[in-house]
Amino acid sequence: MTAPNRYRCYGCGWRGDEGDLLTAPSPFEPEDEIVACPNCKQVSDDLVRVCDEPGCWTEATMGTPTRTGYRRTCFTHRPDKGEEPC
Repeated sequence: MTAPNRYRCYGCGWRGDEGDLLTAPSPFEPEDEIVACPNCKQVSDDLVRVCDEPGCWTEATMGTPTRTGYRRTCFTHRPDKGEEPC
C-alpha cells in the first residue's frame, strides 16, 4: 500500500499530506492556483513531493506506472524492487 500524496518544505522542514497545503487563485493567472506551505507560508518553490512509500520522506525523484497504479518514489523504493511495472 502506498502513502497519500505527501510533501516536504525545504524552507521550514514541514512534512504533511497534499490536503494540508494552502491554495489560492493565482494573482497572475486567475485560472491557475498557487500552493504554499501551511507552516511558513512560502509559495511552492520550497515544496517537494516525497516518496509514496509509507514512512519515507525522501524526495520523489521518479514516477513509474505499475500494475497496482502509478508510483512516485525515491530511488531506494523504485518499483522494480519487487513490484512489476506494467
